Amino acid sequence: MFKNTSILFVFTLLFFGSATAQKNQITTNQLFVVSTDAPPKVDGILDDEAWVNQPVVSGFLQTNPHPKKKPTGETEVRMIYDDQAVYIAARLYDNPDSINNFLTERDDIGNADFFMVVFNNYQDGINGDGFLVTPAGVQIDTKYSADDESVAWDAVWESATNIDDQGWTVEMRIPYSALRFPEVEQQQWGVNFGREIRRNRERSYWNYVDPAIDGLLTQTGLVNGIENIEPPVRLSFFPYASAYLEHSSADNRTSESINGGMDVKYGITDAFTLDMTLIPDFGQTRFDNQILNLSQFEVEFNENRQFFTEGLELFNKAGIFYSRRVGGRPLYARSINNELEVDEKLTEIPAQSKLLNATKVSGRSKKGLGIGVFNAVENRVYATIEDTNLNVQRTVEINPLTNYNVLVFDQVLRKNSFVTLTNTNVAREGSARDANVSQLDFKLANKKNMYALSGQAGMSHVLNTFGTKSGYKWLAAAEKISGNFKFKLSQENITDDYDPNDLGFLNINNVKNSYLFARYALYEPFSIFNSARHDVEVFYTRSYRQDQFMNFALSYFTIYSLRSFHAISLNIAVEPIETNDFFETRTFDQSYRFPTNFTYGGFFSSDYSRPFALDVSTSQRVFDEQGRYNTYYEISPRFRPNDKLFFVLEHNWGVRNNEMGFVANLNDSIIFGRRDVKEYESSVTGNYIFNNRMALNLTLRHYWSTAVYDRYNRVDPNDGDLLPTDYEGFVESGKSIHDISFNAFNIDLAYNWRFAPGSEISLVWKNIILENGDPLDINYLQDVEQVLKSPQLNNFSIKVLYYIDYLDLKKKRS
Repeated sequence: MFKNTSILFVFTLLFFGSATAQKNQITTNQLFVVSTDAPPKVDGILDDEAWVNQPVVSGFLQTNPHPKKKPTGETEVRMIYDDQAVYIAARLYDNPDSINNFLTERDDIGNADFFMVVFNNYQDGINGDGFLVTPAGVQIDTKYSADDESVAWDAVWESATNIDDQGWTVEMRIPYSALRFPEVEQQQWGVNFGREIRRNRERSYWNYVDPAIDGLLTQTGLVNGIENIEPPVRLSFFPYASAYLEHSSADNRTSESINGGMDVKYGITDAFTLDMTLIPDFGQTRFDNQILNLSQFEVEFNENRQFFTEGLELFNKAGIFYSRRVGGRPLYARSINNELEVDEKLTEIPAQSKLLNATKVSGRSKKGLGIGVFNAVENRVYATIEDTNLNVQRTVEINPLTNYNVLVFDQVLRKNSFVTLTNTNVAREGSARDANVSQLDFKLANKKNMYALSGQAGMSHVLNTFGTKSGYKWLAAAEKISGNFKFKLSQENITDDYDPNDLGFLNINNVKNSYLFARYALYEPFSIFNSARHDVEVFYTRSYRQDQFMNFALSYFTIYSLRSFHAISLNIAVEPIETNDFFETRTFDQSYRFPTNFTYGGFFSSDYSRPFALDVSTSQRVFDEQGRYNTYYEISPRFRPNDKLFFVLEHNWGVRNNEMGFVANLNDSIIFGRRDVKEYESSVTGNYIFNNRMALNLTLRHYWSTAVYDRYNRVDPNDGDLLPTDYEGFVESGKSIHDISFNAFNIDLAYNWRFAPGSEISLVWKNIILENGDPLDINYLQDVEQVLKSPQLNNFSIKVLYYIDYLDLKKKRS
């Protein structure tokens, strides 16, 4: 391990010996604000008495495409405060006919101009809140954390805009309930104001943000003068009511349900917030993009449930919390077939566990200590089994009563550094497995935020009927995080018994990974380009338990942004020597000798600001085996007929020709099959925006994949080569018993109306078709026609969510 790391370290020194020093940051801007007894009316027109004679900040500088240069349009900003909120007014000079004021849905900037304010009220350079407004009045709110930026967080605040002959104006009222700040008499906040002129791809800030320096929040200005404010009582309720109608054409079954529940937010202190969901309802969540998975690895799906996408920055920091485990697939859903007796069949098996409730507490003290506690309770789940001869049914528990818990301590240090301790725990009632995982993460940056050391150390303990299994992992990295040249050198070890997957997600263990990443970026325009980036990666992997060579790979990626706002990219990757694949054999006791190969590809993306834009990408992987290759392409046109309508078409096609993959383990012989795998995926996504509070969204996706086998081999247990086998994997017609075809067809159509701040009505229609079977000799269009004739599930729902603020109730009562 140390030898390999030393080689990479020497390579790093040679590669970056000529790296230039980081440019010095310009002086931090400061603004002194005063209080007002007569707050302005938030209407987007800056004629209120409160703005008269207030200090004006201007002098914005570009971050891109021309770093440190003056923007093409001037921006003037004022800021005041009272006992309930801060108020911001901005005048953004521009040609009114040139402003990009396209309508989008909330939290989607799209192709519009915008004005933004970013708060880093604890001045830690890591955690902050952003509030953005487009000329059309669309709100976007953002949570910033270490290496992450999430728009899943929704705050309740006010804004208004107005376009006039000088450009456009914006007013914002951000209540203290939407901010976190220390409970001190004299406040000093890190704040920055920003603006984007979309047609020029021009981003500028009041306090200059150098694109070569790591972190937006490390480069904020300072706001002084706010004093004697107290965090308000932060208590809000989100009661909901929903109704569902579902019809299955497979058995002509129709079901109905009416649900009700509530989410609660409570500010325990000025810095800590309690979030609870009581009787949660995730029935309107989008379907997952399911695929034909022939690999040994689990598919990781996106989290679409709002409670699990909002306010989980602390919990996700260590990467050992995969929220889809909560309320996900029942624990024994895949093994229930082993419970079947002769003449028995499964008649009902729930796809998801029932979540009873979930609670999270998170916040950060004035000394920079972030604390997060997450807890959720999952109900028992039963499958129904029927004896076809006796016509009787019995139930089998496939998911016990389960408690999920996450505890996080995150201490912010100076200069964009931190130390984080995370613990996850899964406790299941009865004889099912329990699990506990702990991990320590740290990042230590130098004073100039140029270099950093980072690392993590984790342990897992799994207790089940077979005993206790314990494993660990560690990672150490040194990196240059700012400047035109950046690099990262890391070593990671994961034991074969390390298993965080009861509440986390990890596909690969039993590895020792050595990794080098290098980047050279040009942030200033040159020739016909606005910017460019070159990335080089080197991977070297050994198995942990056997300490055997597994993989060595190199890759190069480059992307150029043109002055015409098109972008082009090229990439190459090579595995120059034969590698040992311990994963495809489904056992670490035996490997498959994977052939050398070479990958090349690239993409082109045209200017998104035009009514029509196009993305095209392609790649090919060629193996040192006769007739074995992978080919992939994607084409995605984007249409914007007017300011309200926008849709994207996407078609992907891929083929893996003569791929070798696992099919069976018979009498300790690993059987591989040679197969041709084809994948087709087409989708339409679009929306019609009625106004900045009302939208209609459509997502339609069809996925079709087939795998056809023509040969079988066994894997030589000594050297991993493929040998002849007498495995009988074909029927009399010559067709393989492992051939498979999988189709998935989804429609998600949703109408959303935010009829009041924090309150909304949503109507959703969801349609799903899932079909497994033998491959047919048909083309893509014939497959679509056949799929649409298959049994399908239709789900119609309506949900009303209402926001109630305790302070508003208190005012009405008084």
